[in-house]
Amino acid sequence: MLSSLFSGISGLLAASSAINVVGNNIANVSTTGYKSSSCTFEDALYQSINSSSGTSQVGRGVQLSSVTTDFSEGSLETTSSSTDLAIGGSGFFIVRNGTTGATYYTRAGSFSLDADGYLVDANGYILQGKVIDQTTGAASGVYTNILISQAPSQPRATTYLGMNVNLQSDSEWTGTIGDVSGTGAVSSVTASDGEYPATGSYALDYDSGTGVLTVTVTITDLDGNVTGTQTYSDTIAAGTTYTDFGGSGLDIVTEDSSSFPTADTSQTLEISGFSVTEESSTQTPSTTSNYSSSITVYDSLGQAHTVTIYFRKTGEDETTGQSTWEWIAEVDGADSITGENTIAGWGTLTFNANGVLVSGGESHSVTFNFSNGAEQGQTIDLVFGSGTDGGTTTQYSTASTTNYQTQDGYPPGTLESLSVGSDGTISGTYSNGQTIALYQITLANFNNPNGLEKEGSNLYSATLESGVAYTNAPGDGGLGTISSNCLEESNVDLATEFVKLIVAQRAYQANSKVITTTDEILETLMNIKR
Repeated sequence: MLSSLFSGISGLLAASSAINVVGNNIANVSTTGYKSSSCTFEDALYQSINSSSGTSQVGRGVQLSSVTTDFSEGSLETTSSSTDLAIGGSGFFIVRNGTTGATYYTRAGSFSLDADGYLVDANGYILQGKVIDQTTGAASGVYTNILISQAPSQPRATTYLGMNVNLQSDSEWTGTIGDVSGTGAVSSVTASDGEYPATGSYALDYDSGTGVLTVTVTITDLDGNVTGTQTYSDTIAAGTTYTDFGGSGLDIVTEDSSSFPTADTSQTLEISGFSVTEESSTQTPSTTSNYSSSITVYDSLGQAHTVTIYFRKTGEDETTGQSTWEWIAEVDGADSITGENTIAGWGTLTFNANGVLVSGGESHSVTFNFSNGAEQGQTIDLVFGSGTDGGTTTQYSTASTTNYQTQDGYPPGTLESLSVGSDGTISGTYSNGQTIALYQITLANFNNPNGLEKEGSNLYSATLESGVAYTNAPGDGGLGTISSNCLEESNVDLATEFVKLIVAQRAYQANSKVITTTDEILETLMNIKR
């Protein structure tokens, strides 16, 4: 009879444990990342007794078998912080005590930067992840403390400059015609309207016997190298203007009859366009170009410098319709190591009759020597063709304009914000417009998560029962992905917990009746002797 008292007591203890577990679940209904628990019971030791049918067994009550944790995913709550993180699927965040080095696991992803720049949880424990290699762009090594440095990001010197412009097809000739030297049949020379005289040295020879003026031009390129000759000739008379003399692109005015020569004469003339060997107040790209476009580039220290590209139309073949333009890349004096405007590179662009660039659009390596202590001899590849990924340079009848320009350098930048991708990549956005991948969060999971030891403060620690943690990047190896600006809510279901509470309460009441009933029977037994 007395054994029934102990069976009742075991029932009370079991119901008390159930109520404790339910109470803890309800108390944590708003705890971030909390996982609800439930009790499992089993019958206790049995006593064998003799009966009319043989040996029988009588139980000795109930005992707590285990308290299991429901690791199913909770609902996600949206927040305003990019470092509030939730795991969609299996896995735990890994955090480390910076003082003791102890490692813990948690589903509570409310992280923030501490005074030293470490990404920590509410306990001050540091989130773990792998460093992103800035060369390969991949996470490397073993996971470590995530430390977001506030130091400026590394600058990048410009190595590539792409520029696509439209150059107005009927742009005026912008060369410079020098004075006619020597005494002879020609009094003055000007450029013909709509024509493009070649640059170089001109020899004007007059044959008095035939009355023929022969103009021979020694053509030079931007480097001052002779690229060929051309000869124009025609019969002339005194006091006459010859428009586009012999197709030279020059209007030639002869001396009047009082000064017109009666003997053979020879005169010279210099016509220049862009000059890369010398500059003066009147001979600069800014005064002899049809169009210019400036762009900011960066040196090895991340300092900004202005590079201006000047364009000048130099020729047009009336037969084929092919046109040529020259370009010059110049650095302003304030940005040049010489303290003066410096021409760094030059070249030629050729267009067909449809205004399509047919040559000169490929990469041109230009060397710059910038001021303010930067590394000298910085090479930048200039591209005007389709290699810029923004179209190509054209020559149409519309006004000259810059359609697209790009360069790959940038200055150092200060950290402005953090973002976290679904694969756990933590990226920093900097004031220079760059977004740099810094770390990739490492997640962990266990063969037996129910074997984890609950440490309080939303933390778990590994045990022999849980097994050793296996780690991977979010989304790999069966682990969940990361949701930024979210926190995982408790997975406690109040309706279920209330039902469990009622069941535990009734079980407690019923077991208490076993004890009181047994007590009444024992009292009746004691009264027999009376």
